Amino acid sequence: MRWTDSFRIVWRNLWRMKLRTALTSVGVMIGTAAIVAMMALSLGLKDNAVKSLENFGNLTEMDVEPMYWDLKTEEMIPDDQRKRLNLAAVQELKSIPGVAAVMPMKRLYEQAKLKVGRREGHVDLIGVDVRESADYRKNDIEKGTYLSGSPQEVVVAFGVTRELRDVEREKREARRRNADSGRQQGDPQMWEQPPDMGGQASSFNLVDKAATLELTREYRVDDEPKYEKKEVRVRVVGQLLQTEGYRDQRAVYAPIELIKELNDWVMRSRGDEGSTSSPRTREQANKQNEMEFDSITVKVESREQVESVVKALQEKRFEVWSPARELETINNFFFVIQLVLGGIAAISLLVATIGIVNTMIMSILERTKEIGIMKVIGATVFNIRWLFLMESGFIGLIGGLAGLGMAWGAVEIVNYLGSSSGMMDSLNMGFGPNGENMRLAYIPGWLALFAIGFSFIIGLLAGIFPAIRASRLSALQAIRSE
Repeated sequence: MRWTDSFRIVWRNLWRMKLRTALTSVGVMIGTAAIVAMMALSLGLKDNAVKSLENFGNLTEMDVEPMYWDLKTEEMIPDDQRKRLNLAAVQELKSIPGVAAVMPMKRLYEQAKLKVGRREGHVDLIGVDVRESADYRKNDIEKGTYLSGSPQEVVVAFGVTRELRDVEREKREARRRNADSGRQQGDPQMWEQPPDMGGQASSFNLVDKAATLELTREYRVDDEPKYEKKEVRVRVVGQLLQTEGYRDQRAVYAPIELIKELNDWVMRSRGDEGSTSSPRTREQANKQNEMEFDSITVKVESREQVESVVKALQEKRFEVWSPARELETINNFFFVIQLVLGGIAAISLLVATIGIVNTMIMSILERTKEIGIMKVIGATVFNIRWLFLMESGFIGLIGGLAGLGMAWGAVEIVNYLGSSSGMMDSLNMGFGPNGENMRLAYIPGWLALFAIGFSFIIGLLAGIFPAIRASRLSALQAIRSE
């Protein structure tokens, strides 16, 4: 029997008893729709939870610090055995599978002020190793270029442009508003809003503009605090892309040599001027001489590799700070949820399987004479089993396709109701970190293919017993039956 003939016979038999086929497929349809809808809801909620974590930082980026507490022995790690954030640590981190780039950083110990023209604002000045950080930041530049190594070059984060204000203009406007309010209310003593408390300034282009970094240090003369300012002329050569989280939005990146020089100038103000007897001064000086960094940021190749990288870092006695540490807990929680919801929905598929078995057995009883005739004219045992397996498999496939369509409609209704009723906003899931619309449930491609394939396999399994029974019928007894 040719394959085309067998498929034609299967289609003819299913169409001949189309009502029974449709009713049997309904069970598979309901089971498939229930499983797909439950899984889609679970996947949607999990995706929303992960996107909520991304609001607090990029999940593929993590800050690495020395581990102070051994989780295995539950003891404090001695200082001489503790990891150091030096160049050796950078090379060790780069050797971990899944790590795309490593960026060591050294922060300025005091807050700096950035001045561009008449605008100024406080920023976080961060020193980076230009050679090591080039691979990390090369794809994050929105405007301009990255650092080339010149000590007079800086790169600003996306949020820096919104932090700079025209202070003199704000003061003039505040005085004008106070004067107008005083004339209207007859109160000459009006409270003047400080310029730093005003609304955010609109962003503007900083790239290729000259700027000034202003630092202030404190020193004492006869126990009287004195303040000294230092200005460094720089040029803004690039601006980073807007990040998904709120981390380092005011950062200004400069070569690490410049930050070490500025930190040395700031730390001389601790204690007596020019003295290095202070413990903190000695500690910072030693760190600078040993080329130690304040922190190291690691970028992982993909979100799926975050968990393995975190485990590898902890095995090497590094402590990790990242929202991604909660990914394992989220994945385990929703895995249990998927098992529970899938198990509940699978009960209907079990009932549908029994229905297919019953339908195929009834089909054997009705077609006993037909089976005998096929055997007489040369149909083999394999041909008979193949026909009945294909019939039951196609019943499952028809139900799976219909169930997938029903599940897709249910998912669209759930997403519409969740969006229109304000449920998404009340759960803080209205928008993702980049402003994209969020969904309560969604059906990925692999789930749709799995549902179709699984329903077809369910049909095949349900047809095994009827197919074996049909192939064992005696040809003579089958022909003689009425």
